[in-house]
Amino acid sequence: MALPETPKQQLDWEARHRRRAAIAAGIAAVGILGGQIFEQAVDAGAPAPPLLGALEKLAAPGSIYDQPTAQVAYARYLSDHALELVASRAVTAIGFIGLAYAVTFLAAAVRARRPEFARWAFYLPVVSAVVFAVAWLAGGAGRVADANGVVDGKGTIGAVQDIGASGITEVSRVLLTPAALALTVGLVLVSLNGMRTGLLTRFMGALGIVAGVLQVIQYGAALPLVQTFWLAGLAVLFAGRRPGGDPPAWRTGRAEPWPSAQQAAQARRDVQEQAQAAPPEQPQHQPQPERLPAGAHPATAKRKRKRRD
Repeated sequence: MALPETPKQQLDWEARHRRRAAIAAGIAAVGILGGQIFEQAVDAGAPAPPLLGALEKLAAPGSIYDQPTAQVAYARYLSDHALELVASRAVTAIGFIGLAYAVTFLAAAVRARRPEFARWAFYLPVVSAVVFAVAWLAGGAGRVADANGVVDGKGTIGAVQDIGASGITEVSRVLLTPAALALTVGLVLVSLNGMRTGLLTRFMGALGIVAGVLQVIQYGAALPLVQTFWLAGLAVLFAGRRPGGDPPAWRTGRAEPWPSAQQAAQARRDVQEQAQAAPPEQPQHQPQPERLPAGAHPATAKRKRKRRD
């Protein structure tokens, strides 16, 4: 991406794309969380293999590989719910496509204000997020293909040993880990530099870094709540609905770094010193009322003043 010649040129470009980036961030927040909730709901209805039956097979005479596998019931369940499983993966994949657009928009805004931001770091989020989306969807299709293989096979432990070790499932497994690692690096770099340029607040920048780290730690293992919250915050920011208005960097087109804790403390001290050094306001002089002798009537005193006049 070529750097803009002037800040106004960059602001004009952002004005044309901010709404789409806000929609993409909202789709990412809903899709990534909703898709994984959907998939976990599908998995929750699957039958669990009986532990006692597995122990009995170990004690039975003959080869363990000739014993019937307990995975048949689970595989039949996945085969019967193949549409729901693939649909849940597709929703999550769409969410990651939205993440790719939203984070790339933020990366473009960062690079326009911070030219030293590396070009490869600009492209890393979109490439890794798209690869992760494709691999995630392929993983769902692979689960269905493996389940159909178990249902259509002999149903023995030996017959299911190699299922999932080749084909689409293996390709998905090979792609997911490096894509998650690359996406983690991309999210961390964009969030960190977004905070340094003033495009993201310190809270949003730190939250984006945490969301990036959790991407590689917990994908598929827990609900991405931190990532969802961060993407929802981006949607609000891009839509111009942030409480307190846009950070200054979004209005000037230049980097507007946030003051450090030491600088903020020094600014507060300067304000306090100025307040203490300012001369106190002098109260306005009020005319004092004339004192009357004890027991004198106001009307009598008034007549005396007129005589003196």
